[in-house]
Amino acid sequence: MKKSFLSLIFLASIATPALADETTDLIKQEAEKCTKALLAADTDEVVRYSHPRLIEKMGGKEAMVEKFKKGVEDMRAHGVIIEKGTIGEPEKPVKADAWLVSLVPQTLVAKVQGNRVEKQTHIIGISEDGGKKWTFIDVGERSEAQLLEVFPELKGKLKLPEPKKPVVTPAEK
Repeated sequence: MKKSFLSLIFLASIATPALADETTDLIKQEAEKCTKALLAADTDEVVRYSHPRLIEKMGGKEAMVEKFKKGVEDMRAHGVIIEKGTIGEPEKPVKADAWLVSLVPQTLVAKVQGNRVEKQTHIIGISEDGGKKWTFIDVGERSEAQLLEVFPELKGKLKLPEPKKPVVTPAEK
């Protein structure tokens, strides 16, 4: 009996890192799909990857879609074109009440008035079903206090890095 119990503990210790790797791989895949939807201005997918509280705070799905479309139009009218988005390696998910949460690095590259602007930021992945489905919050320039106002579950769970200034270089012709 003791031997089989020790075998179970050994197997669990081997399986746990593999499950964490699978979960971070899934977070990265889902974050990449979310970023791809953002770049393509695919409103349905952007809403699908948005956390329900964020959708509610924006006035519901229809209001969020309209605000997103208006934002895209305004950016294009001002010559802002997001050209590329890349996702870095997500942090290992941690428990936040009933959720799993992970901080995910994101780099966006835009063409703005003849310049190339690269902005490193983060998004927060949230799973309410044990890691099967993920939604995301763009940290952007939001302070921790602003995030905690809507998502108090995150208090003390993630260390938000200081926002980095965008890197601006002349665009290639």
